[in-house]
Amino acid sequence: MDFARKAKWTFFVVTTLFSLVQPLSANHTSINDTAIEMIHVGLILDAQSWVGKIVDSCISMAISDFYSRNCHYQTKLVVHTRDSGGDPLLLLSQALVLLENFKLDAIIVAENSAGVKILAELGSRVKIPIISLFAAGLSLSSFEYPHLIQIGEDESSRAKAIAAIVEAFSWRSAILIYEDNDSARPILSSVTGFRLDQHVALLTSPTDEEIVEQLMKLRSLQMTVYVVHMSPILASRLFLNAKQLGMMTQGYAWITTDMITNFMNSMDPSVFESMQGVVGFKPHIPASKELRRFAIRWRSKNLNDNKNLEEMEMNVYGIWSYDMVWAVATAAERVMTRHPHILHQETRLNMNFTTIRSSESGLVFMDEILQSRFKGISGGFQLTNGRLIPKELQIVNVFKGERIIGYWNPGNGITSLMKQENHNETNSTSSSKLESVIWPGGTMNIPKGWSLHGKRLRIGVPANNGFREIISVTRDPRTNETTVTGYCVDVFKEAVQSLGYEVHYDFIPFEDANGQMAGTYNDLILQVYYKNYDAVMGDTTILASRFPYVDFTMPFTDIGVGTVVPKINKKSIWIFLMPLSGDLWITTAAFFILTGLVIWFIERPINEEFQGSLCEQIGMIFWYSFSTLVFANKEKLLSHLSKFVVIIWVFVVLIITSSYTATLASMLTVQQIELNLKQDYVGYHYGFLLSRAVSNLNFKNPRLKPYKSAEEYADALGRGSNNGGVSAIVDEIPYLKVFLAKYPSDYTISKSNTTTGGFGFVFPKGSPLVQDISSAIMRLREEEKLQLMENKWFRSTKSIFTDQDTRSNPSRLNLHSFGGLFLVTGISSTSALLLCLFQKTRAIIILCRNWQVFVCIIASRWAVKDGLSIAWDRG
Repeated sequence: MDFARKAKWTFFVVTTLFSLVQPLSANHTSINDTAIEMIHVGLILDAQSWVGKIVDSCISMAISDFYSRNCHYQTKLVVHTRDSGGDPLLLLSQALVLLENFKLDAIIVAENSAGVKILAELGSRVKIPIISLFAAGLSLSSFEYPHLIQIGEDESSRAKAIAAIVEAFSWRSAILIYEDNDSARPILSSVTGFRLDQHVALLTSPTDEEIVEQLMKLRSLQMTVYVVHMSPILASRLFLNAKQLGMMTQGYAWITTDMITNFMNSMDPSVFESMQGVVGFKPHIPASKELRRFAIRWRSKNLNDNKNLEEMEMNVYGIWSYDMVWAVATAAERVMTRHPHILHQETRLNMNFTTIRSSESGLVFMDEILQSRFKGISGGFQLTNGRLIPKELQIVNVFKGERIIGYWNPGNGITSLMKQENHNETNSTSSSKLESVIWPGGTMNIPKGWSLHGKRLRIGVPANNGFREIISVTRDPRTNETTVTGYCVDVFKEAVQSLGYEVHYDFIPFEDANGQMAGTYNDLILQVYYKNYDAVMGDTTILASRFPYVDFTMPFTDIGVGTVVPKINKKSIWIFLMPLSGDLWITTAAFFILTGLVIWFIERPINEEFQGSLCEQIGMIFWYSFSTLVFANKEKLLSHLSKFVVIIWVFVVLIITSSYTATLASMLTVQQIELNLKQDYVGYHYGFLLSRAVSNLNFKNPRLKPYKSAEEYADALGRGSNNGGVSAIVDEIPYLKVFLAKYPSDYTISKSNTTTGGFGFVFPKGSPLVQDISSAIMRLREEEKLQLMENKWFRSTKSIFTDQDTRSNPSRLNLHSFGGLFLVTGISSTSALLLCLFQKTRAIIILCRNWQVFVCIIASRWAVKDGLSIAWDRG
């Protein structure tokens, strides 16, 4: 039904009520003085409510105080009070009565009901300000209702304050309980993304049975932090029933918005008693001398008129109404001063069954109120977009009264009571800024935000696992008692024991009537999603495909998969020949002999150690060259050429021996495997998701065989692919650790890849246990308790990883790998040999020339001697 049809029905009902409506009281101010322009203002409130009485008395004091201080003003407010009895329909009828009988310039409403929205529409039609002392939510915006003025927190600030307190105490989330009406419902549009994941709506007038039903549903959930946003009347019933159900005890946390906290002092003592431990928000009114004096005068003035007020403290709505009256009175005087002719003009507006009077000054009056700026008893008074918003909220704790534990504002977040000293703080949500809080149950221990409520968790366990060191389920045939043991069990129990609170659980094997696994691991995990189990404990692999259904804790094992292969047969007597290929052995031996010959050829003519019989010289050739392997040659070289050859050769020998040693050591540890489609098989653990692991380990289309235990792995690897077994086993690292702990001398890991997330415990989506168990696992890892448990079950403390990829596995060294070295030493030896031959040839030539000269000299000497002898004889 649209608004027009609603309005027609409403006005029809209102006309039948005119005869029943009488003014509640006489006007607060006499209007006999014709020298002063009277400004008529309507005031509609619930006269029987505590807040209505306070607002009525504060407005009366505001008028008296304002005009006693400004007795020279030409205007004076005349307030016409009507009682709505808290009924939205009567609220509208009273407004129509006032508009029919008086030329109103404004209407003040001291109620937070659905009728305020209709009244705001009425204000837009008659063009007079409608001042609501209660913010009615985002639906009544200044753009939609330009003649509406509201006082109080907006929904966006409420949501941010709630998020700050939830984050301050490290709660993961909270449940919003709200009243399903126009006043409370608008908060839903503001709390999105503020850790209020679940919402519970209560009807405006539910029965106690309906309230208990909703509370029982909340108690069945694990979360124990509740944010309450509703009328004080409904909140009173909610907390009374919550206390009866035991939900106001230790472990629970209740947060109330200002919609409730502002009325805390007016609540029945039994209700207040049921709210012990509640944390709430309420507007902060800065302390001042003016406020203190006003509070004293207010209490003294109303002591005789209403004894109930003596037991109550001043309410924030009374303070705001006092300042609002000052703003309205000031605006009226400015209108009189600037636009005096407008105040005397009026129009009549026909609305269905009645005619109401409307002031022409409404628009001007509204603008003047919106521009009001002054310091009132509530602090700085300033309207923003038609709303008076408190600049700061108090955070109060209810325990034998209200006590302030801190403050919150949009700029700085949560601030401490000594905020004057912390004015430079940036946005903060830390609970350390707050005073100590006494929570429900009288405890100062911060609620963890969730509770199992004594429930025993049903923990699903995989049955019939071949790796009993990881997890094992056994059943006693006589007692039918099930025992679960293994590494996973020890980790789970140790993590739960370190939580700091009790978690009761039972292990339920996931098995069929024959004691076999009742499905795959995916089927077991889906049992948590279907709520058949509360968690799963065991060798459950963390995979991305499983996260849409469940949550995992952080892994408590090594992550990834690996490949196990047999070690090489180290009993072979010819294993020392394997590092070098045949051609490399032959080439190396040839260069040993060549190098020995070159050195012998160079040194023999000049070095006595290289001379002797034929056998001695042959032995020297082999001895000197092969002794360079261990650098044991003692013979002193005399030729620089031979020294050059030896230096180059020693460098080559050093490279070859180092490579040989490294390759031989690797081959004694790891065997290079080459899997192909036609000959080799790969084994894997039954139930393991192998496709991605095989692709990431660079296997080319291997044939696969599933196995269930470490013993089956050893048997298959021992037989090999040619004899019905496999050449390698691909599995997750924890399984391989168990296998290698049993067979450490026969098998090894040749390569590994982090393609899986390791083992983690499974919980339902959003379970608060996930974070706590993950933190406990991290503590166990940091304290090395996980390693101790691994040593206990796997019986090995040494690392099993070689971190080698297929491309870096050891293989035989061939001639091509050292071709450059042999080329260098061959060139150097050949060059030295040729140079030596050249030097010897040159020496021979020089020797021959010298011999010819010698012969000629001797011959010439003999010729001379012979000539002299002949001459002597002739003489």
